[in-house]
Formats: sequence, C-alpha cells, structure tokens
Amino acid sequence: MLLSEIAQRLGGRLEGPDTEVVTLAPPDRARPGELVVVREARFLPAALETGAALILDETTQCPSGVSRIRVASVQKAWPLVLALFNRPETWAGVGVHPTATLEAGVEVDPTASIGAYVLVCRGAKVGAGAVIAPYCYIGEQAEIGPRTVLEPRVTLYPRTRVGADCHIGAGTVLGAVGFGFQDNRRLPHTGRVVLEDGVELGANCVVQRSVVGETRIGAHSKIGDLTEIGHNVQIGKNVVMVGSSAIGGSAVLEDGVLMGGWVVIADHVRVGRGARLAGSSAISKNVPAGETWAGGIPAQPARRHWRRLAMLDWLASMERTLRQLLRRSR
Repeated sequence: MLLSEIAQRLGGRLEGPDTEVVTLAPPDRARPGELVVVREARFLPAALETGAALILDETTQCPSGVSRIRVASVQKAWPLVLALFNRPETWAGVGVHPTATLEAGVEVDPTASIGAYVLVCRGAKVGAGAVIAPYCYIGEQAEIGPRTVLEPRVTLYPRTRVGADCHIGAGTVLGAVGFGFQDNRRLPHTGRVVLEDGVELGANCVVQRSVVGETRIGAHSKIGDLTEIGHNVQIGKNVVMVGSSAIGGSAVLEDGVLMGGWVVIADHVRVGRGARLAGSSAISKNVPAGETWAGGIPAQPARRHWRRLAMLDWLASMERTLRQLLRRSR
C-alpha cells in the first residue's frame, strides 16, 4: 500500500515522500519498503537507522526527508494498522470440503465453512458464518455458535457448547475427562463444557468437562496458550488469563479477574471479582474481590509480599555488616 492510502485510512497525514510499503516491521530490524509503528520515543533512533517509513504521534521529533505518517494517538492507531496488514488464514470458504464427514442429523448453516477431514458427529449444530478448520473433531450434540472460528485440530467432546463469536486456538481440547478418582477408580464425568459468547482460547488449551453440571467460561473472557482448566471450574465474564496457567477442579473466578502467566489456582478456591494475580503465583486460598496478590508459593496480598522481600534484603545487608564487624574485631 502507498503511505498516502494508509494515512487516509488512519485519519492521519503524510509527511515526506509517498512511498509503497509491503509489511510491518519492528524498529530494530526494519528495511526500506517496510513500515514501523513507533509506539515509544525510545525506539525512534533505531527505526531512523533502518530507512523504513514511520508512524508517529504529533509531538515526536523526526528529521526532514523521512517518510512518516502523523496520527493523533499511536496507541489508538496500532490495532488499525495491524488490521490493514493482517493476512487472514485461508481456512474459510463457504461450504463443506469434499473430504469432511457429516454424520446423520447434523445441522450446518449454509454460510458455515467446514474444512478438510473434519468429522462432525450426529446431532451436532454449526451456526451461521462459523469456520471449522481442517482436522477438527466435533462430538455428538456439540453446538458451535455463529461466526465462531475453530483453528486446526480442535476437539469438541460430545455436548460441548461454544457460543457466538468465539475463537478457539489450534490443538485445544474442550470436554476432556477431568482428573477425578475415588478408591483409585476414575469417576465418570457426566457433565459438559460451555463457552459463552466472545470467548477466546489460545493454542493447546484443555478445558475438562464437569463430573456433574457444567464447566463454564463466561462471555468475552480471554485465555492464553497452554492453559489447563479443571473439571467443574466456573469462570466469570471478562476474565483475562495469560498462558501456561492452571486452575484446579471446582475453583471459581468471578467477573473481571486478571491473571499473569504461570499462575496456579488450587481446587475449590474462589477468586473475587476484579482481583489481580501476578505471574508465577500459586493461589492456595480464597482471594477477596479487588485485591492484588503476588509472591510465588504461596501467594499473598501484594503489599505483604513486597514487605517480606524488603525485609529479606534488609536481613541480607545486616548479615554483611555483622560479618564486617566480626572481621574488624578479630
């Protein structure tokens, strides 16, 4: 695209030569013919050395002769720029691929896309505009809402329900049997998994179906790659979980919880509305609403955690001082 075209779409203005750019690039590895979005001023020197075109805010200084687009807010322009250069996957293509298998009683909207080697079992329903990428398995009586996207090799166990406008990453499994035993015998899991509208799961996540009832993820929650969610877990609306986290069975996360990466939550724990859990925290007891917890194993309120770390640093400095005094006394 020409820079002038990009500027028009962003509601910005072009300064310098109107050149063509083919892709976005990071500030330190760009080349001529590429476009760099300078989101922070500290990245500008590296970007200027590359000869690439730039997107800047109104206040950032830039040498004359450099092709640049001025916008009111780089942060607000950032998702718009990404959308301009996004190359959608080629899974979508309205209709059913010749190699896909649809068993008897399946309901597939005519506008849905069923990719190569997909198996849709009897009684399953696929909504309008849904995209099921190659090699997915859709179990009996599973439901997929309108405009939902399943990336390759997603598995939906029987009776799993996925709402509208969801996005499920490659290799994710919804409805697997949970880790439940009694007297060294596996307990049957008779429930199912329900994802409400607008939920996004990254690649290779596992959501276990419930022993009874439902394992549920609330509307518009966003969950990163390699996350495990145990049986009977209840996750509220607008919850954000960074990848590689794990939630034990029957835990409850209320609306608006924010979790960093590598967070582990023990079974039957409740995390209150709007609570924040720092990365690498191990949550072993209930977290009150609105609190911030940190500290590894076990996690605790953030202020208490930082106070403990400060005390450890103070004790270490005291030890050094005592050693110096002992050496002098000898």
